[in-house]
Amino acid sequence: MFMLRMGFCLFVAFSLGSCASQKITKQLPLKSGYYVVKTPRLEPVKSYLHVSDDSVTAYTVQSDGSFGLPGQLLNNSLVLDRSFDVDAMTMAFKFRPSVSNFPRQLTTEFNGNVFMGYRVDRYRTHLVKTPHGVERDMKHKAFTAGIFGGIGTTFVSPWTTDYRIANNDEYQGFILSHGVSTMVGIDNLTVGLAVGWDYLTDRDKSIWIYQNKPWLGLALSLNIN
Repeated sequence: MFMLRMGFCLFVAFSLGSCASQKITKQLPLKSGYYVVKTPRLEPVKSYLHVSDDSVTAYTVQSDGSFGLPGQLLNNSLVLDRSFDVDAMTMAFKFRPSVSNFPRQLTTEFNGNVFMGYRVDRYRTHLVKTPHGVERDMKHKAFTAGIFGGIGTTFVSPWTTDYRIANNDEYQGFILSHGVSTMVGIDNLTVGLAVGWDYLTDRDKSIWIYQNKPWLGLALSLNIN
């Protein structure tokens, strides 16, 4: 019995020791490439960052295109990535102001858009104390602004044509949309506000009360470049 208990205790101790010796890694939201690195109390510098598991190695890019000695990102360093942005975008809803005595509307019809704009990604490094030791963490935010265009559907009825079509002539109309938007991205989620205009393409385009009238929308997007 004593030997069994001793063997069980050794097994538990060995298992705990093995777990404690394993390296804890966290996938960083950064990919290897060229960035602008702003270190506290220093000027921003262009750098090449090599990302491997939970570590980042920084190489300063010299004026002649050569690389400096490898180093590590310091705590509270800011990594900037500026780029041209292409997104697949949809409006979760559109808010249409009152038109022709018709009340304000909140619509959720189908729509799909392509967004193009200027994007700035910001990665902030932090050193976090854990039972395993000090580990590096990185927070990501993005800011983007630009234009969009796309297609969608809208409900056409007597109410949305100032009662100039029959009650039994309701249908889903095909629209073209365009506008401007600004969005904020946190990790993989990008959300923002958009101002847009819709153009009904069918026979009732001249009497549709929302034709080329501005609306405000909640934009959701997915980066595709």
